[in-house]
Amino acid sequence: MNGKFKRTMVWLMLLIFLLTLSITITINSTWLYALNVYYGDFLPLVNLSAKAMLQNYHALLAYLNYPWVTTLKMPDFTDSPSALVHFSNVKQLFMINYIMLIGTSYPTIKWLNWLKKHEQQWRLISIMQGTLTVLGFILIMMFLNFNQFFIAFHKVLFRNNDWEFYPQQDPIINALPESFFAQAFLLWLGCFSVFCLGLLIYGKLYFKSKK
Repeated sequence: MNGKFKRTMVWLMLLIFLLTLSITITINSTWLYALNVYYGDFLPLVNLSAKAMLQNYHALLAYLNYPWVTTLKMPDFTDSPSALVHFSNVKQLFMINYIMLIGTSYPTIKWLNWLKKHEQQWRLISIMQGTLTVLGFILIMMFLNFNQFFIAFHKVLFRNNDWEFYPQQDPIINALPESFFAQAFLLWLGCFSVFCLGLLIYGKLYFKSKK
């Protein structure tokens, strides 16, 4: 039982590492937002230039990413109390993500090295196949109704309704269209899938090398 529990924990840490690594890549892909700024159609809603909007977005990311930035200050936006609470909650999730990424990185690397040393790479196959199946299911839900998926996502992560922004109170929401979040989810899903597919192929190459 102890051995089975240990293996379960190791696999769980591997999946958490891949999950948080994919999230980290996604939330720091500022190029994705830049594409939306230059090729999207929301700038007239905020009455700002592309350069100004990117400055505001970088200020928001700095607050969310850095523990030492304790106050959200965007050059051209002020937020309602509920919006500030929401961004504070998001910042906490960002910090949890980074802590989990750092905490699982060494055990994951150590475990992958152990698999290689003992020629146990084949063990990656079933867990990666199962994970890719779940990711495929998430992709289907997103395509069927992203709006409902987006709402459900917020209800799972947040215990209040502060994530419901209104343009009159928080015009920043006009600069964060749903289409951008859909692209971000796809980027996260793509990163996660590529990592899992890479480990799946790595596991299958073991059999090929033996032949």
